[in-house]
Amino acid sequence: MKTLLGASVILSLTLSVGAADFDRGTAPVLEAAKAGAKEGASLKGQELPAAPALWVTLGKADIPKLGALGFPLGPAILSSERAAIYRVDADKLGQLSAFMHETFGRCAGFFAHDTKAEAQADLKDPVARASVAYTLDQSAIVKPLVARVSEGKLKATLDSLAAFNNRYYSAASGVEASRWIASQWTTLSAGLPGASVKLHTHANWKQPSVILTIPGSDLADEIVVLGGHLDSINGWSGETARAPGVDDNASGIAVLTETVRLLGESGLKPRRTIQVMGYAAEEVGLRGSKDIASQYKKAGKKVVGVIQFDMTNFKGSPEEMFMLTDYTDPSLTAFLNQLVDAYVGVRRSTTKCGYACSDHASWNQQGYPAALSFESHFDTMNHNIHTDHDNLANAGGDAKHSVHFAKLGVAFAVELAKSAPSLKLGAGR
Repeated sequence: MKTLLGASVILSLTLSVGAADFDRGTAPVLEAAKAGAKEGASLKGQELPAAPALWVTLGKADIPKLGALGFPLGPAILSSERAAIYRVDADKLGQLSAFMHETFGRCAGFFAHDTKAEAQADLKDPVARASVAYTLDQSAIVKPLVARVSEGKLKATLDSLAAFNNRYYSAASGVEASRWIASQWTTLSAGLPGASVKLHTHANWKQPSVILTIPGSDLADEIVVLGGHLDSINGWSGETARAPGVDDNASGIAVLTETVRLLGESGLKPRRTIQVMGYAAEEVGLRGSKDIASQYKKAGKKVVGVIQFDMTNFKGSPEEMFMLTDYTDPSLTAFLNQLVDAYVGVRRSTTKCGYACSDHASWNQQGYPAALSFESHFDTMNHNIHTDHDNLANAGGDAKHSVHFAKLGVAFAVELAKSAPSLKLGAGR
């Protein structure tokens, strides 16, 4: 490529710093990037070997800060008031993720696109798709279920997922983690009529996403999505580094798994179709959820509401639960607030996390109503994430904080999907 000072050159650097340097902040990344810029300048006019590349979009409001810190992105390919497009080597997405996390605290803080056309689509504000009325009328089913949320079972899932060396999107252990989750959800959903679990493969990386489908009855074409990403990352260290990812985001998958367990024990027959999704490759540009959400839009699927669980186990603020107010749907967020007050009974507040900070943004990007409930105020979240220190001891030592989010997951699924009138709640197991 001839644009030697562009992001594709800067982010193709081989960074030789260790994991300890990652904990010191953005300085190692900046020093390496600046050195790369000087090297690129000395090679100006020469051809570099072709390398696989893709396009990323960064939030327009973030770019001045990146420039002020001295990170040499180079000129944008295209831009709008919403975002700007840069070209990046595909195998260097982890380095960009590390810088964005250290600068803005986000996971990942950018979208990765396989084509320039996809990137261009993100320059425009999404067009909202038709939604439904969000009502609460399932308390006879929801209240007994939320009373059964088990902190012990949540913790068991955290321990099991942390036992993988990492769940990196291009690592064999990342693939095995997906398969383990699929196996768990298959077993736990066995009591749900017609339920099925599949590994959703992606064309450009190894790790599959996991999708559990609980078919609806008379409103089966309307889909309720509960999601969270299953991958983990340790800075820019790649697919061999230790990344237990307990809080980010084994905690979200634990919440989804506990929700599946309780729905399975209830034998729920929903009117709307429920899909529970564990997304691959979130940490490197929301790639798994973006792939799925864009496919749903192209197929004309009607998704009536999406909830994202990303980091639920670290209590960093006086309030127990925080709703995101940016890149989310206001009506669906108001519905989540109602659910918390009716079925969880904890203090709640609001926060923001910025452009492309988690998988809800992939659905928002396609115009679907999406919301995210978070563990703390964004400024006081768990800062051990993206390192080998993201373990249970540093996320509270237990799974008590995640209990609140599991209750919300159950309430969201039942109240939005609604139940067939014939459902009689069993005694449980």
